[in-house]
Amino acid sequence: MLKFAVVDIETTGGHKDDNRIMEVGIALMDGSEVVGTYHSLVDPGQPITPFVRELTGINDEMVVGQPQFGAIAEQVASLLEDRIFVAHNVQFDCKFITAELKRCCIKFNPPRLCTVKLSRRVFPGQPSYSLHKLTESLGLPDFHHHRALDDTMAAAEILKLALDKVGEAGVMKNVVNLSSAKKQAIGK
Repeated sequence: MLKFAVVDIETTGGHKDDNRIMEVGIALMDGSEVVGTYHSLVDPGQPITPFVRELTGINDEMVVGQPQFGAIAEQVASLLEDRIFVAHNVQFDCKFITAELKRCCIKFNPPRLCTVKLSRRVFPGQPSYSLHKLTESLGLPDFHHHRALDDTMAAAEILKLALDKVGEAGVMKNVVNLSSAKKQAIGK
C-alpha cells in the first residue's frame, strides 16, 4: 500500500529565499484512507504583506506567538518521512518545505506527486486545474481556499478520486524521484 503525505503551505510570498512559511497542513494517507492530519500556524518572523493577508485571511496577529518553523521542523520531517510528498503544484510546496528543513539541518529529497499534473492525465478536459475550480468540476465539497489544512484535504480528495480511477500503479506513473518512492513507499 502506498503511503502519501498530502501537503499545503501558506507563505509570506512566492520565493523561498526571501519568504517564509506561515501555515502548514498535512494529511497522511495510507492508500486512499486519511489516517492522520497535522496543522500549525507558523510565525514567519517577517510581516505578512497586504496581498497575502487578503488572499489567505492570515494576518500578523494570528501568527505572533505561534512556533517558528524551527520549532516544528523535526515533527514535520517525521510526518513526511517514508511517504510520497503530494501537493497541488508540488514544486512550490516542496521547495519551501525543503528550504525550511535545510535551515534546520534536515536533509529532504522525497518522492513527489503533483495533483495538478496527475489530474491533467487522469481527469482530462477540465475547464481549469486550479484547486478550487478542479474540486468544483469533480463534484467535491467546497472548502476554505488558501488555508493550509483545507487545501490539503481538497488535494487529498483529488488523490482519492485518481486512485479510484487508475489505481496505485496508475498514480505511481506520475511520481517524480521514483527511485526514492520505490525505496520509501513500496518497500515498506
